[in-house]
Amino acid sequence: MTDAPARAPRSAPRLIGETFQLYWRYPLLFLILAAGVVIPYRLIVLAATGTGPLNQGDLAAGTSMLLTLIDWVVVGPLVSALHVHAVAEVEEGRTPRLAPVARRGLAVLPLVASAAIMSGLAFFGGFLLFVLPGVYLYFRLVVTAQAAAIEREAWMPALRRSWSLTEGSLLHVFFFAVCTGLITIVPGLLIDRALPDETTVGPFLAGVAVQVLVISFTALATALLYFDLRARRKIAATDWLEKNQTPVR
Repeated sequence: MTDAPARAPRSAPRLIGETFQLYWRYPLLFLILAAGVVIPYRLIVLAATGTGPLNQGDLAAGTSMLLTLIDWVVVGPLVSALHVHAVAEVEEGRTPRLAPVARRGLAVLPLVASAAIMSGLAFFGGFLLFVLPGVYLYFRLVVTAQAAAIEREAWMPALRRSWSLTEGSLLHVFFFAVCTGLITIVPGLLIDRALPDETTVGPFLAGVAVQVLVISFTALATALLYFDLRARRKIAATDWLEKNQTPVR
């Protein structure tokens, strides 16, 4: 895929604003892309364990950790791959279409999943050893899945690409994470507390709806962050070349 057109760097609040704008322009596209992954997965979990998204904590520790791992390496990466390809269409001035975006996202799922596994291992390893290194690694590897999906790289080049893109932009990534967290985590916790901790039709549907919205919003916002970091990197490289270019005599 060719590089997206160069754009001026965008602040974290502006990226969040653009996320809402894209939802407004394509209200069904991103929700369908996320729901097509989350709903079948939650139905499989319901059939296998008898629990829904709101009472997954009632499961045995091993089962709960396995489901969390599946969320991390399959569900989240697939939704991210689908969303970043849709955003790529928008960045290049085209209208994203459901079927082509879905085909491209599914085609790169093995690359994205492997990259997500390795970035997740790095994050959890750093977090278990010392909290701050884990947080640092999370910010440096935040767009690994997006790099693997768009640039069709294996896990190691995708990790390097995310590391390169976030160089010099950690404060920007931090504020972005704070903004997305306030929008997704806080409402999710409030809804979780308001609904009964049981597996009935109402709580199950509400839990699935919340999960679709949270995963979709996070994937869409992070896709925009990925293209923003690419633009920042390109501008920085251009400025460096201009400053270090030897004048012709």
